[in-house]
Amino acid sequence: MNYELTNILNPDSQAWAEQKARIEAGKKKVLSLTSSPRFFGLLQSEKVAGVNLLDSVTGRKYQKNKTRFFNDVPVPYGAQVAMNADGSISVIYDGDELGKVHLYGNTRRAVQDVRYTNPDGTMDNIIEFAFDGNEFSNIFYYNDEIQEIVFLNNSGQAVVRYYYYGGAINYITVEDPKTHKMIKDYTTLTEFYADQLAKLLKPKDKVTISYLGIELDVLAQTKSHNIINLAEDPFDENDNVRGNLLSILNDDISYIQEVQVSQENADKLKQKQISLAKVTVV
Repeated sequence: MNYELTNILNPDSQAWAEQKARIEAGKKKVLSLTSSPRFFGLLQSEKVAGVNLLDSVTGRKYQKNKTRFFNDVPVPYGAQVAMNADGSISVIYDGDELGKVHLYGNTRRAVQDVRYTNPDGTMDNIIEFAFDGNEFSNIFYYNDEIQEIVFLNNSGQAVVRYYYYGGAINYITVEDPKTHKMIKDYTTLTEFYADQLAKLLKPKDKVTISYLGIELDVLAQTKSHNIINLAEDPFDENDNVRGNLLSILNDDISYIQEVQVSQENADKLKQKQISLAKVTVV
């Protein structure tokens, strides 16, 4: 399988138009890293096939032509969902507002999440729903700061947990959804992505990236044929080859086997006496 690897599927990003063109021309799939409840909806609107890495870990499968309407969200016993005069939607219990229901844009009132607040107005927890209406994750807060995200499978069972400290992820676990026994743990997102990506990708797969950031780092353990087609100029403001790209061309970063550049940039690399062993002109 051929993939275009991106941190997040963002149709408004600088690189997406070129990535999408390569996907369509090469019958590829987009492979995204970041969790995204809207991922399936974006695949449909962009008319591309794709895989999300977190979904592959949780085993999530999406159902076409299915959504969850705002009045069908799970709420505490005795609570009700009510639409307000201004169009906002509240979860009400005994006359008090417990939280707000938020909808996916450009849909017929398909629920995106329910955000519950404490009596003092601080955030308590958020229940996220995937684009097809299945519960996607639970996000927990304390003193208005995120503490934990629990990612679920289609049966609503916990599989992956992100733990936060000071607003940043500092611990990740993967667990058996039935026994809740921890299978693997990580201290960084990059470590988690790299390990899981290495399990997903096979030696016969081809993966193209457009940036020298996390997309590059997470390929370190893979056995696939990895390609970079930079969305940005390969030369910096001083006309020097960008650091990580130079390391790739010099084979200090050996897990990128191919660098795709224009003829103009290939000529510039040659003039600078940079190795062209990995270079393919496109």
